[in-house]
Amino acid sequence: MSRSLEMRSETSADLIPAARRARTLDLVRKDGAISIQRLADEIGVSISTARRDLDFLTAAGYLERSHGGATLSVRLRTTFEPPSDITHEIAKPAKVAIGRHAASLVEHGQSLILDSSSTVLEAAHALAERDLALTVVTNDLRIAVALSSLPKVELIMPGGQVRPGSFTLVGSSTRAAIQSLRADVAFIGVHSLANLRPSETSLEVASVKRSLIEAANRVILLLDSSKFEQSAFCEICPIGCIHEVISDEGMDTENRRGLEQLNIRVTLVPVPGER
Repeated sequence: MSRSLEMRSETSADLIPAARRARTLDLVRKDGAISIQRLADEIGVSISTARRDLDFLTAAGYLERSHGGATLSVRLRTTFEPPSDITHEIAKPAKVAIGRHAASLVEHGQSLILDSSSTVLEAAHALAERDLALTVVTNDLRIAVALSSLPKVELIMPGGQVRPGSFTLVGSSTRAAIQSLRADVAFIGVHSLANLRPSETSLEVASVKRSLIEAANRVILLLDSSKFEQSAFCEICPIGCIHEVISDEGMDTENRRGLEQLNIRVTLVPVPGER
């Protein structure tokens, strides 16, 4: 076997299907379209694997097939929500960088709200590496697991029902428990910030996020720059409720200027390996 084929085989073996498909979406998003050949070369898989991944993402509604490749779907609905395993892998390097920066802002003794979000989850992983005494409230089962073994962290979960297909606690009991609290800082993820409108695909998720935002003295949105592209179904809160946005350097100048004109602090973190 040639060296190039060995490298391709090793790279392919290292990627679970969800990670491959998330990388496929990242590549298509950058240019708006991709060929099967280029996809196979970029990710390091066979042509047949690249074709199967494009077929899967097309059937799921992300892409539209073209001759020899695929383009981003223009028919994505405002209630469209990717499966959690793919969501977790989309823009993963950016999410890790954003989460690490957010975690670096946390101070010893603070009370935190950590929203159910793949980017906030990365902040939780980074916090787990720091030796801080914290009180943390979260409605995310994955975040709870990430922090549960830390002796200096007092972990609070508000209860509720687990939303199907996710790790998120929602419902009236979740909101009621949150409404009795007041935290120093909330790290919140959103499905979309298109048109500077914090929004979600689900009314029940938006309702819980609204309660989390109202329960914090300072609200910081953690989101990668792709979240400015596609609108979502329901508004979580007015943009004026947000104090800071932490994103990656892919955010365009217009969105950054719009946020700063509203006196919202914008922090753009570099992503290793990206220009």
